[in-house]
Amino acid sequence: MRLIVVRHGETICNVEGRFTGQSDSTLSPRGEQQTLLLGKYLAREQLDVIVSSDLQRCRTTAHAIACHHGLPVQEDADLREISLGTWEGRLLSEVYQCEPDLVALWQADPLNYAPQGGETLVQLHERIVRALERWYTRYSDSTVVWVTHGSFIGVLICHMLNIDIQRRQQFRRNNASVSEFVFVDGKLVKLVRLNETAFLHI
Repeated sequence: MRLIVVRHGETICNVEGRFTGQSDSTLSPRGEQQTLLLGKYLAREQLDVIVSSDLQRCRTTAHAIACHHGLPVQEDADLREISLGTWEGRLLSEVYQCEPDLVALWQADPLNYAPQGGETLVQLHERIVRALERWYTRYSDSTVVWVTHGSFIGVLICHMLNIDIQRRQQFRRNNASVSEFVFVDGKLVKLVRLNETAFLHI
């Protein structure tokens, strides 16, 4: 399977620096322009399947790609961003004022601590593994596009490279970026491109 992983375009929450998580933030005007450039960039690719997180910012981005290929957009809730529970929609400074101890625990050990009602990195990782197994089983000989989220992509990269998922922040995952991986017999054999964004600056 050839897996092309795309992050959604810039959102209003991204611009304002708010925790977004699984809340349904809309694209900013810049994000809308990014999706148009992304769609044109991927129009040259031979794509077989387009899968999106079921959140609006990803669905909008995915449809900008799909319109060049005549493909439907399939949705998968496992491709959602990590849930940040009661922190969603709030600034870090606001959360820190209310819950400084939990913020400190979460920053020090996100594997085991999460905001109230949210997910840990371990739980996000479990979703990622589940999604990989499902889509590889269905489309092992196809080119599959996933349109997903920043934290999801960071943990996905760590998983595929077999490194500690707490190192996810070492990989940039810009809005509307493209990364590509090739799997053979269910194993990663090639990292083709990572966080490609040059097409956004033409």
